[in-house]
Amino acid sequence: MMSSKTVPLSGALLVLLATGPAMASQPDSTPAEQAQTQQLNQGISNSNASADAQSTDKNAVYQAQVDRYQEQLKIYRAQQANYHERAESYLAARDRYIAAHARYRRGMWPASYEQRLIVNTNDLLGTNVSTANGNVVGHVVEIALISGHVSALRVSLDNQPGDVWIESSDLRFDADNKLVMTDFDRHDLYEMSHDTY
Repeated sequence: MMSSKTVPLSGALLVLLATGPAMASQPDSTPAEQAQTQQLNQGISNSNASADAQSTDKNAVYQAQVDRYQEQLKIYRAQQANYHERAESYLAARDRYIAAHARYRRGMWPASYEQRLIVNTNDLLGTNVSTANGNVVGHVVEIALISGHVSALRVSLDNQPGDVWIESSDLRFDADNKLVMTDFDRHDLYEMSHDTY
């Protein structure tokens, strides 16, 4: 009885042993299949190399853009710092200018000039400038306009080297005699020409 159980088991083992190695081993690829596999592998390798090259190029372009941005940012910050320095300098100079001009004496306008204002015209260039008492002290060499209105005149002084800026509030214009009048004293105008701000 034992032999009858062994035979079928041995037969099953023989079938497994006979078919096992055949199932475990694969037949060798044909030369055509090997060439196709090689071609596929080469294509993938080329594609990867191309993608790497494109990535390197894109990274180089991006880095150049970052470098350019950083350089522009550096220039912008330097310009901002320079602007703030100049603005602070201007405000300090303006305060000194206001304080200095406040100390200068101003004469009384003759009644006929009190209401006259500076006209907004370039005809003022070369016009003589006199003090309120009628003494000619210089002539107009430049006009400062703000929104089309005369803000100040630069006056070249006749008997003193140098120029002085006079704001329109301290000026009157006689259109009939083509004469600009200021309420500043002659001595103060000369002193103003030496002020630096």
